[in-house]
Amino acid sequence: MTPPSSNVRSRPPATTAALLLASALLLLVGCGQKDIRTEYGSRSGYGASSVNGTSVLGRMFENAGHRVRSWRLMSPSLSKADVIVYFPTESGPLSPDASAWLYDWLCYSYDEDTYQSEDKILILVGRAYDAEEMYWKQTQASAPTGLQGAYAGKLAQAPRQGLTGPAGPSKGTVDEWYDIATPGTATKVKKLTGPWARGVDASKSTIEHSKTIWPNDDLTVLLADGDGHPLVSEQAYVEDGDDWDASESNLILIENGSFLLNAPLVNHENRKLAGRLVDFIGESPKDVVFLEASPTPTISDSDPNQSPPTGLELFRVWPIGAVLAQLAALGVVFALAQFPIFGVPRRLERPALTDFSKHVGALAKLLAGTRDRAYASGLVRKYFTERK
Repeated sequence: MTPPSSNVRSRPPATTAALLLASALLLLVGCGQKDIRTEYGSRSGYGASSVNGTSVLGRMFENAGHRVRSWRLMSPSLSKADVIVYFPTESGPLSPDASAWLYDWLCYSYDEDTYQSEDKILILVGRAYDAEEMYWKQTQASAPTGLQGAYAGKLAQAPRQGLTGPAGPSKGTVDEWYDIATPGTATKVKKLTGPWARGVDASKSTIEHSKTIWPNDDLTVLLADGDGHPLVSEQAYVEDGDDWDASESNLILIENGSFLLNAPLVNHENRKLAGRLVDFIGESPKDVVFLEASPTPTISDSDPNQSPPTGLELFRVWPIGAVLAQLAALGVVFALAQFPIFGVPRRLERPALTDFSKHVGALAKLLAGTRDRAYASGLVRKYFTERK
């Protein structure tokens, strides 16, 4: 492993506060409802509006001019990304295969046309924070009168639901990057140190940590608490091979998402730190991919088929297939109704205009239309009486 770069990057934060605040409020403030979405680490789909989602952070990257998309497995499509933002949905260590895939992607990615090495950035955020408790705390004062009890109950339940995801806490080591310890009591960070702390008032932020992520000593600390425990660390990989152009890839390791998830990004000081992260990846447009997966993601040598189904394949897609089957049955019935009758052709006889019986039938229909039997019988008797 190459020693980290001694030059720590420090750039001014992105100035997108007004737009992000409006977006976050639209996501988080409900119309008097007592239930919220709490899915963790989702930028797209239903979880995008979750207090633990990452759609607001994704919008920050988009506002900086980068291309942003989401992906759910380690496959060739993910390997083409310039930046991977990874919020594992559980606290367990990455699987050996997953960490090896990410290490190879960081250190050995190259352009397939020029065979030159490529700069990559991996942003890895630990699963040791849940924004639900913070949300219910901040909404207690504005709770509707009829829902204050429900809000208080939600606040009491939130801490017991755990910070580490459905699987619970899990210790372990991830490659040569960091160790995962059993989460302690979540503590609010009252003081920040390190290059990224400049201009950030920790007393006004909502940053918390439980000292779950312990970076390797090779990583450079970019942000730490008052006791020096790392909150954001960097590992730089520099390639100076004879056959490769010089390149630098970076791992950004973050303790948790207490300043990156949707709900925390309502806070102005948190947005400053998130802006440091956005600025770190550079100004030129990059392909930023949010990996939405567990610590043991699926690894595949091929991408799933993304092309829309055509022809008979549509019949296998629910509910389109059920609708198409009914339309097909209706079409068969219509075709049979319009189907020509085959056989020996013959000319139909035209009705004779001099057939007196047809006049009698026509008169009978007219009399039947009156729906008055006595009246119709009277007209018939009158006809025969006058003819005499």
